[in-house]
Amino acid sequence: MEMPTTPKQQQRYIGAGREERQKTISRGVAEMGDTPGTLKPRSLRFTWSMKTTSAKDPADMMREIRRVLTENNCDYEQREKFLLLCVHGDPNTDSLVQWEMEVCKLPRLSLNGVRFKRISGTSIGFKNIASKIANELKL
Repeated sequence: MEMPTTPKQQQRYIGAGREERQKTISRGVAEMGDTPGTLKPRSLRFTWSMKTTSAKDPADMMREIRRVLTENNCDYEQREKFLLLCVHGDPNTDSLVQWEMEVCKLPRLSLNGVRFKRISGTSIGFKNIASKIANELKL
């Protein structure tokens, strides 16, 4: 099962059981492999806050992000080693929000940061869930 892009796919995705979605995610992660040193986070310039930066290892940051997403009933798909496509909300009430979360290296600093990027959904819906997740991250 892939992440939904059309309203019809979104309904089918949300209607699928959580276990089925998690199996899809697990398969994707297993295919990528999780050996240390195989990939590094991209080095990007982006607006960051102290809540979303850390000196932790990027793999540890990804584990923490997945923990917080699961606790907040967000579905996610691992697109790359340090990139997640996330979904939260109910498509029946027009509250579905999709966004990306990526662990990136901050240039000229020995820190990593979490980049949030809204894909679809309302700005306020994205702001609400992104703020909640950022506040709950223990980085």
